Amino acid sequence: MPRTLSRALATRHGRGPVLALALVSASAAWGQAPAQAPPEAPAASPVPAVRLTLAQALRTALDQNPRVQQSLLAIADSQADRRSAVAALMPTVSAQASGQRNKYNLDALFGQPQPHGPVRVGPYNWGSIGVEAEAPIFDLSLWKRWRASRDMEAASQAQGRAVREEIAALVVGQYLQALRATAAMKAAQSRVELAEALATLAANQQKQGVGTKLDTLRSQVQLQMERQRLIQANTQRITALAGLGKLLDLKPGTPIELEDTLAAPALPALDFKTAYREGLAQRPELAALDARQRAAEHLRQAAQSLRLPSVVASAAYGSTGLQSEPWVPTYQLSVGVKVPLFTGGLVSARVAKAKLEEAQVQQARRDVTSQVGLEIQVAQAQMESAQNEVQVADLALKLSEEALTQARHRFEAGVSSNIEVINAQDDLARANDNQIGALYRLNQARADLARATGQIEKLYTR
Repeated sequence: MPRTLSRALATRHGRGPVLALALVSASAAWGQAPAQAPPEAPAASPVPAVRLTLAQALRTALDQNPRVQQSLLAIADSQADRRSAVAALMPTVSAQASGQRNKYNLDALFGQPQPHGPVRVGPYNWGSIGVEAEAPIFDLSLWKRWRASRDMEAASQAQGRAVREEIAALVVGQYLQALRATAAMKAAQSRVELAEALATLAANQQKQGVGTKLDTLRSQVQLQMERQRLIQANTQRITALAGLGKLLDLKPGTPIELEDTLAAPALPALDFKTAYREGLAQRPELAALDARQRAAEHLRQAAQSLRLPSVVASAAYGSTGLQSEPWVPTYQLSVGVKVPLFTGGLVSARVAKAKLEEAQVQQARRDVTSQVGLEIQVAQAQMESAQNEVQVADLALKLSEEALTQARHRFEAGVSSNIEVINAQDDLARANDNQIGALYRLNQARADLARATGQIEKLYTR
């Protein structure tokens, strides 16, 4: 297109240089062949969704979570330490075979000249073959160290159960958050549908001359607000499900669908004393501390036993002889007593370290015992409060639904404006959120009580 024509068109329509630039660009593109779109990449196959109940999610996490696997490795390591301690108490047997070619200077060997014998002997070949065995008959230190290794293995196993309880608490809490977000999204979706219906009603009444433009605008504003709440609820749901997938060690991006719904759980009838007694008996952290306490006592006794004598027996049996002569069976038996006289402070250092471990375990036990009581008290108080909240929230939701119905009928009849309807919608939204929040807090308080008494895995996997 000529430049004068483009300038004339731009001036005629009053658009100035912007329109001229657009026309020049269009004319340049017109004279070129249309560009071909790049070939589309093949669509990736969608990842199948995983449908999970709370019990299934918990079992999956306890099978796949990396922290659970790490605790199993720690148990295997403690078992290897126990086998090493057992091996120190068992006899050791070894086989040996040797051959030599010797040549001696008798003067140098005996330290003086030999008047009536050859100065040199050899060379000659000789060999030996046999087995040797050694066994501790009495060593109290080794025995106590073996007892300590057994207790440390028990502590590792109890710590593994504590890790499982912790992961179970995290999974239950995340699953409940996902249920809460899902329920909130469904409630928001229903409110959007209601707001759309009310907006349509306001527009129809305006067309019929019954309503006003202001009513229509108010209903449109309310609709947009409900849509915004829906977007926020959906984002919270996606975030909660992503966190659940991380705990379950699923492949990132795996869709998760929840089989359970947010409802009031069955509540236990436990007073504080009973729950506290169960917590002290079943918390794996306390079982681990008990095992560590016993291990520290045995290590202290093992260190003190280093001052005692130890008895070791050894035996050897074999056959020895010159290469060119028949070999002769030989054996050797011995029993030795080892009495420590000076250890350079090793015993006192090990005893002090074992006593320090005992003191640390005692302080840790006091802390955990106090923490158990606090967790039970808080969980029971929150559970009682949430139970009352659920009852109040259910009644408030019922009343807000009835109030919205009445306000809608009045607006349809032209008796009032839709201000009453908008207010009733806001009340319904708050009532929905309050009910969902109360149900979530009740379920979480029940889970916290199970965690405080050491029964959360047992409760949600049965």
